[in-house]
Amino acid sequence: MNKQVIVFDPTTLDKQSAVRGIGRYLQLLKENFPEWKFIGNETMKQCNNEAIFINPFFNFLQPPLTMKRIAQKQIAVIHDLIPLKYPGHFPAGIKGSINIFLNKLALKNYDLIVTDSEASKKDIVQMLKFEESRVRVIYPCLTKVFLKTENLKLNENCLPAVKAGKMKTENYCLYVGDVTWNKNLVNLAKAIKIADISCIFVGKVFEGLKKESEDTCFEQIAWAPLGEAGEKHGVKLSSLNNPWLKEFNEFIQITNGDKRFIFKGYVTDYELIKLYQQATANILISRDEGFGFSYVEAAQFGCPSILSNVPVLKEISAGQGALFTDPNKPEVITQQILKVYNNVQIREKLSLEAQQRTNVFSSSIFKLNWKKV
Repeated sequence: MNKQVIVFDPTTLDKQSAVRGIGRYLQLLKENFPEWKFIGNETMKQCNNEAIFINPFFNFLQPPLTMKRIAQKQIAVIHDLIPLKYPGHFPAGIKGSINIFLNKLALKNYDLIVTDSEASKKDIVQMLKFEESRVRVIYPCLTKVFLKTENLKLNENCLPAVKAGKMKTENYCLYVGDVTWNKNLVNLAKAIKIADISCIFVGKVFEGLKKESEDTCFEQIAWAPLGEAGEKHGVKLSSLNNPWLKEFNEFIQITNGDKRFIFKGYVTDYELIKLYQQATANILISRDEGFGFSYVEAAQFGCPSILSNVPVLKEISAGQGALFTDPNKPEVITQQILKVYNNVQIREKLSLEAQQRTNVFSSSIFKLNWKKV
């Protein structure tokens, strides 16, 4: 890319998105391409016929960012089409349906689509009828803080011992992510109970589940952060009765008062690194994904993963550093979790495989592939 590159920054309009997947991807672009220009909605007029414009989060359920061509070349980043693939679990409503229609029209002004996996590319080609030659797969990499922790000048007051490599494992598994239907949290909760182990849940959306005391009931907790699950897709949520949170509501009922479920909520990157380093296993048994970031993050620190046997997670992991399971059967999920818990040899083998797999997600490959577009 020899021309000026202008990137829309959605976090200028939604500060909460800075701590979700949107913000993480923006962070990747800013770290790897400091020469690019990142703008907010009010400065969109800075685009011109000599520039390349990138929309890093093309969201079908939100109003189109622009309905016309504003630059010589326009690139849309579509991370996944999950809300469109499963409309029964992600009801768009009247406004959302209108936005979907308008965004499909707006997409005609984009010359190229970039997506995170071959699985997502397949969905884009089939569902949007976009030419395969105009859809490019670029695997995301990790942000700098996850890549070379031994070279970081860490604040000693922040964490006592963040080191590269595997630390002593503790008796807990780890879930990092969102609470939408595709995340399959109900079956995860059932498996945790059957296995009788502890699981730590990390993510801003879990802030509402952090209990002040053992006697605190979930019903007494402020639910403000929980609306983010749907709002990131353009759906305003007012209560847990919203269809977007039906599965999460069931998850809450299952885990209510159970000490095996530990809700950390939002944590810093340094805290998350320590959790990965010490966890027995990372769990991502989603029904569907666009990529699967927690697998890559966990693999960087030699943390094995339990993954659902869906195409995208098999693609991202290449079958390395993970055990696969049927996401619809809690008993089978439990068996795979306990294999990692009870067998040191399996855990060490998966740990080594996971670290080797991370070479595919290097920042140098990420930058090279983006420069080719």
